[in-house]
Amino acid sequence: MKIRTRFAPSPTGFLHIGGLRTALYNYVYAKKHGGQFILRIEDTDQKRLVKNASKELISSLKIFGINFDEGPNFQEIYGPYKQSERLNLYKQHYLELIKNGCAYVCLIKEDTLLPILDIQEGLQYLEHDTCVVKLKIPDQGIIKIFDELRGEVQFDLNLIEDPIIIKSDGFPTYHFASVVDDHLMKISHVIRGEEWLPSLPKHVLLYKSFNWEAPKFIHLPLLLNPDKSKLSKRQGDVDVESFIKKGYLKETIINFIALLGWHPNAADELFDIDFLIKNFSIDRIQKSGAIFDIKKLNWMNSIYIKKLNIQELILLFNKTYPNHKFHFSNEEKLSKIFNFIQNRVKKLDEIPSLLNPFYDDFIIEDSEILDYLKIEEAKIVLQYWYKSMPSSENINETYINKLTEKTANKFNLKGKKIFYPLRSALYGSFNGPDLFTIISILGIKETKKRLKTYI
Repeated sequence: MKIRTRFAPSPTGFLHIGGLRTALYNYVYAKKHGGQFILRIEDTDQKRLVKNASKELISSLKIFGINFDEGPNFQEIYGPYKQSERLNLYKQHYLELIKNGCAYVCLIKEDTLLPILDIQEGLQYLEHDTCVVKLKIPDQGIIKIFDELRGEVQFDLNLIEDPIIIKSDGFPTYHFASVVDDHLMKISHVIRGEEWLPSLPKHVLLYKSFNWEAPKFIHLPLLLNPDKSKLSKRQGDVDVESFIKKGYLKETIINFIALLGWHPNAADELFDIDFLIKNFSIDRIQKSGAIFDIKKLNWMNSIYIKKLNIQELILLFNKTYPNHKFHFSNEEKLSKIFNFIQNRVKKLDEIPSLLNPFYDDFIIEDSEILDYLKIEEAKIVLQYWYKSMPSSENINETYINKLTEKTANKFNLKGKKIFYPLRSALYGSFNGPDLFTIISILGIKETKKRLKTYI
């Protein structure tokens, strides 16, 4: 069997993190088996369309290296790949179902659906009146369907109402369009979210109505919040664009979402998309919901940030936040700052707050720190260090350590009583990097300037 998978998003907004996982699993499954990955835009719900959403979806997939073999305006072998451009195809097929008695027309009268069971009469109403088309579901019986992940799943047909397959505006519903498209586009495996499992009998009955062979189905586990509720916008950002803006690396996101419901044989949880293609298999997908653990995502992102060399990190920061206010003219200083930053951030959006003390016109506004710097002991430390700072920029960590020791002995001070005043005056905070790191980044001239300002 030639493996052909698809990702079929609706252009109603940004790409959801769950949608990205679905696209990823479809992509890696196809690539592992030498098959094709198809992108189809399901834009039949005209009321919910968002302008340029299709372009944004395609752009997001490409950012993450999920490249489709067929799709809108690209290798349209079974195109078009936008459902709104396939209405004539759908019409041919729903008329076929009506004529063979597998579907029927409902006339809309004052918000009421009136079934027209006579085929010819129904077709006439369909031409001239406001109607919908429904699929006939058998009144009784059990339908058994095999899911590649969950095994045999049973549905009681008596509990399933006849679904609308063509709406009053002439557009198909998801049930009808997806089945027709999956068949015509020769999709071999439908890998999609668990929320579509209740719709599975309707889809299988549509395949039977056309005498088509159904593809293999795999329904992925839901993405859950830590409290086991379904991951949704009510709990915070869930679209991919938001995660990029917050400074999560694309490699991190791919790695993290791959583990939301799947795990490799190896113990190592850090891997790239090539590893995933090589090792992905349906039998290692879990059936139960997958917890979206933001702490784990942050940890993983910090690891990926640490793997970058300094120039890569600087370039990535500039690319992610092109309108930042910092002037990176002094390359030596810049390298020192990012060496300090690299081991302290989990996300790129944490970088500006760490850059501020080194780049802004330095003004302390924290009243607690200002009050502290007025204490006599603090003044003594600042004055002594101001006088002791050499004129040369070539100081090392040994010099700073010895000066700290001299301060302790001369004024009988220890630990925080030395570090707090200096760090406050130079960095604007009681806590932060060690004194040598601060001074080596600021340089002697700026260090003395700040000490003098707050003496």
